[in-house]
Amino acid sequence: MDRNTFIEKVKGKLDELDNEFDKLQIKADKAGEDVRHQWESRKLELKEKRQELQSRLDEVRNDSNARWEEVKDSVEKTWDSTVAGLKDIKNSLFD
Repeated sequence: MDRNTFIEKVKGKLDELDNEFDKLQIKADKAGEDVRHQWESRKLELKEKRQELQSRLDEVRNDSNARWEEVKDSVEKTWDSTVAGLKDIKNSLFD
């Protein structure tokens, strides 16, 4: 996959992540106090990972071709970790 295709793919994933956050926020708003509290706590972790993904995406855009593969691997690992955290939250709080 070339760099521009990868950038577009990650931008799409970030949009998906934002949409999922919005959906879970709506569920949390309707849930009990305990779930809302847990959601707010866990959401902060995921927002930090989301910000890390955005920063890494910016690196991919700006780094030399020689380094972009390294950054790409880092983005993919951060993405996997973020998705795993989101699934864990969904399963533990909203299912």
